Amino acid sequence: MESSTAKSLARFSRLTALFAYIDAHWRYPRAEKRDLRLDFLRGFAVFVMVVDHFGGASWLYYLTGNNSFFTSGAEAFVLISGMVVGIVYGNIAEREGIRAAMLKALKRAWTLYKLTVVMTLTLAVLSDIFDLPWSKGVDLGDPVMFTLRVIVLQQTYYLADVPMLYTLLMALAPIGLWLLCQGRTGVLHILSFAVWAGFQYVDSQQIIILPIIGNTTFHPAAWQLIFFWAMAVGWHRDQIWARIRSYPRWPYFLVWTLLFVWLIHLYSSDLAGLKRLYPGIDVEWIVANLFSKSHVAPGRMLATVIVFQFAYLLLTLFWVPFQRALGWLLMPLGQNSLYSYTMHVAIIGGFYMLLPYLPGHITERGLINTSLQLGVLLLLWWMIRRQFAFDIVPR
Repeated sequence: MESSTAKSLARFSRLTALFAYIDAHWRYPRAEKRDLRLDFLRGFAVFVMVVDHFGGASWLYYLTGNNSFFTSGAEAFVLISGMVVGIVYGNIAEREGIRAAMLKALKRAWTLYKLTVVMTLTLAVLSDIFDLPWSKGVDLGDPVMFTLRVIVLQQTYYLADVPMLYTLLMALAPIGLWLLCQGRTGVLHILSFAVWAGFQYVDSQQIIILPIIGNTTFHPAAWQLIFFWAMAVGWHRDQIWARIRSYPRWPYFLVWTLLFVWLIHLYSSDLAGLKRLYPGIDVEWIVANLFSKSHVAPGRMLATVIVFQFAYLLLTLFWVPFQRALGWLLMPLGQNSLYSYTMHVAIIGGFYMLLPYLPGHITERGLINTSLQLGVLLLLWWMIRRQFAFDIVPR
């Protein structure tokens, strides 16, 4: 009995020593002024979007989910963007006043608007000329009306829909900044939730309000919930982290790890467990609606929070090994995320223009296509390192 107790104490002592070592040598340094974890995670979101948008057969889908997981790189991008807006423009409001912060947010929205219009028109024209796969079903018979609708943000196009969403969210960001500055975070939460809930009801009733042609996924009324709630988190980050630090560190991390593992299990088991628990019920239909991407349905919101919280805590506790292994690639992509997104659209468009002239069905061959996807990521990294077209493409 004493021997068993001694062994248990020895194992506990070794485990405690391991946790102490990780805290001392691997933990994210608190002295950093800029939250590099957000840059790292936004870089991973870019990685996910590049791989999923390139398409074809790939081994990298084990990491990205191939846009069929319960959340995706797009949600991560919007969430992190909202947090960064809360942090950056909150600091501006503190130093220079809320008016300066709101004006700078509008200036950023103007930059995004110009990029969105140029990207949409260029991509639409080239896709139509070269008959690219995503051009099917898009009517460019009246180019004047098409251009006018793009200019007034009532028309979008494949891969240009994310910048359009980001433009609209940044144009609305000053409202959120003003409410946060006035200490009305609760009002922001309620208004944002009401718009989101209203969209869920209206869309279920098949009532179309302010439709954007070609926008089948990124409805602003739904996606703004992620952006504005994340903005509030960024604005109040110090208070939130002070509260989180009061919790036991490793048990808190374990809770989010278990939730993340549960999501992975639910996804990888193809809902087999739920089907056994609820025979006779169309579980697939329920889950499809619960995790609907276009609606940013409640399940998708929950999955996004779980994955982000797990990933953020993972980087907090194991920053040094992750930074050494992947920081060289993901940090530049994350710190230049708008540039990365813009140029990956150009690269993928160029590749699909050349695809008919390449031998065989190379995108259907796992090893070759995985190598091509990694090649796009490395090309983006190289372009950032060389500051290619930095004076033209916003970052």
